[in-house]
Amino acid sequence: MTFTQTDRIAIVLANRRFLYEFFQHIFGKEPNNKLIEIITSEHTIEAFRLFLNDNNCKYESYFELLKELKQEFNNNHEVTIDKLRGEYTNLMIGPNKLPAPPWESVYTTKERTLFQLSTLEVRRKYLKYHFLPENYPYVADDHLAIELDFMSNLAKFAIDAFEAGQLDEMKKVLSDQKKFLDEHLLCWTGNFSEQIQTSKTNYFYPYTAKLMDQILRTDSLILDELILLMNN
Repeated sequence: MTFTQTDRIAIVLANRRFLYEFFQHIFGKEPNNKLIEIITSEHTIEAFRLFLNDNNCKYESYFELLKELKQEFNNNHEVTIDKLRGEYTNLMIGPNKLPAPPWESVYTTKERTLFQLSTLEVRRKYLKYHFLPENYPYVADDHLAIELDFMSNLAKFAIDAFEAGQLDEMKKVLSDQKKFLDEHLLCWTGNFSEQIQTSKTNYFYPYTAKLMDQILRTDSLILDELILLMNN
């Protein structure tokens, strides 16, 4: 099958949205049966391979983890769900001290506390697109899952603009995504993914955090290419 440039752009845009939504669900929601099915689906693995252009099997260990998780889920879904929920609670909720708190301000301010200036800067980015997190304004807007959700929403806006032939609008949205990615998410997800490796539990989420950080760094390069393409 021969793909046109339009086809390739459409595939990249759709894949970007899927992966941001994927990570938003993982780090923002307690695991359930539906999420496990998505995590372990062939579509998800193919989305990773396509996005990372994985010709050297660099991430094969993660794909093997997903296959093992699928097998465990098929053998005993209740035990698998409980195991994932326990890890999610320990790493993302508490009650014990979190090895890698999932908020930007913890990594980008000396205070290492919530609701800092960086939180307000993130909120202003959201308001430009009328994006309001659940429980606004009482929740810290710079939570990992919320920032990923924002990027997922902008990815959807870019798709809509592309399909409507509104290329100037698409370029604007992609540029805003690039800026948010470089000025916010990529300023701390590397540290987050490193610190979460120190957790006592290392079943699924630490591996996924490392892959997420690589996906974000790859997406920054992809956005550069898309924006350059829009300028030509």
